[in-house]
Amino acid sequence: MQSHAKQVVALMNQLPKKDELKFLEKQPGNKKFINETNKVFISVINGLRSLVGDVQINQTTIPFKQIEETLDQFLENAAIQFDKMNKLSVAPKQPQVQKSNQPKPKDIYGFADVIQLNKLPFIPVLKCKQYAQTELDQKIIEAQNNPYQFFEKNGIDEFTHPYYEEIMRLTPQDFVLDVPSKINRFRDLEPPIMIRNADQLGELILKIQQEVDQNGYSEIAVDLEHNHQISYLGITCLIQLSTRTQDYIIDPFPLWKQLGDMLSAVFSNPKIVKVFHGAENDVQWLQRDFGLYIVNLFDTFHASKELQLMQNSFQFLLSEYCKKSTDKTYQTADWTQRPLSDEMVKYAQIDTHYLLYIYDRMRQDLKKLNKPNENLNNVPNYYIECVLKRSKETSLKIYKKPLQDQDQSLQIILNKQDRRIDSKSFDLMVKLLELREELGIQYDQNPRYFLPNPFLFKLVESKPTSIQELKSQLGGEKNIHDIIKENLWQFLKVLLEFDEKVPTVEVMQQEQQNTTQIQIEEIQPSIQVEPLKIIQISVNLQKFQNQNTKIVQHSFQNENIELIKDQFQCESPFKLLNVFYDGLGTQIFQSMKEQSQQQKQLVEEVEQQKIQKINTSDFIQLPKLEETNRDQSKELDIRLNNTLQNQHGTKILKRHQKIEQQRTQKSNISNRFEIL
Repeated sequence: MQSHAKQVVALMNQLPKKDELKFLEKQPGNKKFINETNKVFISVINGLRSLVGDVQINQTTIPFKQIEETLDQFLENAAIQFDKMNKLSVAPKQPQVQKSNQPKPKDIYGFADVIQLNKLPFIPVLKCKQYAQTELDQKIIEAQNNPYQFFEKNGIDEFTHPYYEEIMRLTPQDFVLDVPSKINRFRDLEPPIMIRNADQLGELILKIQQEVDQNGYSEIAVDLEHNHQISYLGITCLIQLSTRTQDYIIDPFPLWKQLGDMLSAVFSNPKIVKVFHGAENDVQWLQRDFGLYIVNLFDTFHASKELQLMQNSFQFLLSEYCKKSTDKTYQTADWTQRPLSDEMVKYAQIDTHYLLYIYDRMRQDLKKLNKPNENLNNVPNYYIECVLKRSKETSLKIYKKPLQDQDQSLQIILNKQDRRIDSKSFDLMVKLLELREELGIQYDQNPRYFLPNPFLFKLVESKPTSIQELKSQLGGEKNIHDIIKENLWQFLKVLLEFDEKVPTVEVMQQEQQNTTQIQIEEIQPSIQVEPLKIIQISVNLQKFQNQNTKIVQHSFQNENIELIKDQFQCESPFKLLNVFYDGLGTQIFQSMKEQSQQQKQLVEEVEQQKIQKINTSDFIQLPKLEETNRDQSKELDIRLNNTLQNQHGTKILKRHQKIEQQRTQKSNISNRFEIL
């Protein structure tokens, strides 16, 4: 199986690149052949996507962004099944999942005050720079001291990378380029040293610094365990660090506020190469939580790309170079739980234990590669320098909060779900995303965890107009997250605003204002009609607690909605929304009815005043119209109608026509007109 897969990868690497393909398409007869090949390729990709469980398989164009993910997932699934067949791995115990009502690490260990849980752009948290070639930007310090005043004064969305100059000026180090001809075998797996306090962390930093002083350089492997489900921004749960002689696992929770200042001496030191695999997320999480920036990074993910390996995952590198396997069960485990099980500690340790050996082997393979161009033969470390260049780009990534990347996130959601929506549905999606983000900040939970993206599309497509429809679209009440249950009304309100069939409270108030401010032939209403103001109605709950105590108590928990609906006889979800917009009980419903009747009566009185005004007014005698002027008069009437329609809408025009009919029906009015 592996030999065939390698042959496929080798053949794929021989395919023409983008520029070469454009050139070939211009040659006679090639375009038709390329189009036919594309159709076959698309059918193969759709087949692979169906095998890995992707429901969006009806592609008519080549989904380049998803091909790599699909192939990686397909090959990883095949590798897992192959391991199970050969009994190379034993499935560990099922990891425990943290319950939503459990306290969070930030509250237990007292670092909630340094989490930037707000709508402001992210502010770098480092206070000073070590091994600096330039000073720390004063804007960062100013923003740290007065964040709200700073962003109100300065319209910026992000800060420059604090270590940009240090990273860009760094040249490839000899200890990275020089690969020993003989590489020592990796160490046997032994229990790691757990670091839970500042003294233990200080000893680790001192050992690394002593190695730098002795050899002129040091090499460490680093990885993180992260949880993005129980918090809005996400949280770093473990830092695994391995040297050539020992493995360490750092618990960041008890060290949160001092860890960044201490580890900065290692991560910003250019004489220490930091080996990661797939560091794009790790570098941003270290910035967000501890203000750590990586100078001199070597990412083995980029090395696997340069080597054009069959897969780029760490599991594949572990199998390819070390003939070891690891189970991915704990990849999505709850790493915030304490204490950690022995199985979880071992899983975390493996991520860095073998990484330095893989780093050595990959550098050897990079040196053996043939140069892509004869002019590069005099550059012995061409491919290693390519990896270092790509690693620089990774280390220059800047962390942004989810709200800062909202437009990009929405585009990613649309691309990943393979959806195309109209402009109105797009606006609705934006509103729902904004509400989801606000709830994520309020409850400090990952929005994509309590309301996944596929459900957003279901809401946009179905546009439910009642609580029951909304629950049904979200998978039923048992499957709805507690955060959504507590805020169903907010989602329904947003959906109703985009539903043309169901008016909102604001729309009704605007209609009432329009109908009470009609001016025709300079007739002013003498009575001012106030619009319906449901929000200002006071609620006397004491009156209902004796009779309906159970209903009132349930209503505060957003429970038993059907019982409340039946009790107060609200026939439609719109009425139900109006009744319980900012209160509860039949008092609101009755007050709403009384106000509506009063307004109707006032409008009728205004109409009677208008008719009375017409009946008692002296009308100007109209001149006799000549036959030739009738067409012109007809044209003026049409223009008048159009003007009224444009200014006040069709409702105003109909009302004007109705008054004209009433006028002509009154004999005492018609007798006043004298035709000369």
